[in-house]
Amino acid sequence: MHVTAITMEDTSFPYRLGTECAEETVARLGARAASRYLVVCDTTVAALYGRDLAARLEKDAGPAVLLTHPAGEVHKRIGTVGDLAEQALAEGADRRSVVVALGGGITGNIAGLLASLLFRGITLVHVPTTVVAMLDSVLSLKQAVNASFGKNLVGTFYQPAEVLADTAMLRTLPARELRSGMGEVVKNALAIRPSMIERLSAELRPDARYEDAAMRWIIEESVAAKAQVTGADKHERRDGLVLEYGHTTGHAIEHAARGEVAHGAGVAIGMIVAAEVSRLLGHASGDLVGLHRELVAKAGLEGSVPALVDPADVKNWLTYDNKRGYLPCPPASTPMVLLSAPGQVLRSGPLPLVPVPLELLGRAVDALAAPAGQTAAEQAAGADRLSPAPA
Repeated sequence: MHVTAITMEDTSFPYRLGTECAEETVARLGARAASRYLVVCDTTVAALYGRDLAARLEKDAGPAVLLTHPAGEVHKRIGTVGDLAEQALAEGADRRSVVVALGGGITGNIAGLLASLLFRGITLVHVPTTVVAMLDSVLSLKQAVNASFGKNLVGTFYQPAEVLADTAMLRTLPARELRSGMGEVVKNALAIRPSMIERLSAELRPDARYEDAAMRWIIEESVAAKAQVTGADKHERRDGLVLEYGHTTGHAIEHAARGEVAHGAGVAIGMIVAAEVSRLLGHASGDLVGLHRELVAKAGLEGSVPALVDPADVKNWLTYDNKRGYLPCPPASTPMVLLSAPGQVLRSGPLPLVPVPLELLGRAVDALAAPAGQTAAEQAAGADRLSPAPA
């Protein structure tokens, strides 16, 4: 495994990335000499990797127990964390236990919050199994679950002791999840690391079939992008807020879709909405919007709000965005991360946020809500008919 030191202010942990490295993963976990390994995963990952990892740990490292939760965004809630805590304690968890978060971003957040709460904090190790987890969620100290009012509203900050990522685990992912991961990759390229764009454009595959070498490059570049903005901002409250690009509308779409739209797919649409908003405000050109659409399409992702999602629901959830409070905003507006060009973030003072009228944001959402049967080209043409505001 190739090792990258992830440093965020006074926090540091190793990120290990490789291919076909299950034995090294077990050895690294075994070196922690835990009193008990609490392998947390959803029921799908349990069948693919969880039972095998727990058995290997039991054989070569020490006592191990598999703790499972139902799969899906709807189960990313505080009740799930409470249920897992009760199971862990019933299985003999103590202060020397290690929580092994085996799965995607949902499991990573659930297990991360669990580790931060058990005995007021026990060791957490991430073993990510999705693209989004490998290049995004496990690189954040944010551990949060959803509330009825929106995504990621209940949580804390807690660092992993280590990340152990094996790209071989991505081979069992459905194409939907691989494409979702590429939504976050495109975000990193557009908002933080435009030097990625040329090669990324060539590497993206609409069919979501990626060679291991290409996937490792994509993950390594995304790790570098995230480190670029969190190195001096471990809580992602200043420069790190740029990682929220596309998330204002993306999270609202996810919530309105009740789990039917994957995270990165929502972010992809949210980025196009953000580019349209920037154009409407006179900060960006149509070329920036076109670049967004091009990269999103090459990743095999939709560029419009899916027909299964009611735009009215999306606009309702926009008012509960988790960036509220960072920036004083006029009434009926919300803070957003916007770009004027790739890597050029608009700012209000030191923050990479600007206030956006909810009415204007709603117009951009409506323009990207294609009626059933409308083609992507027709949808793009409809969005182009929106007139930008004077600069």
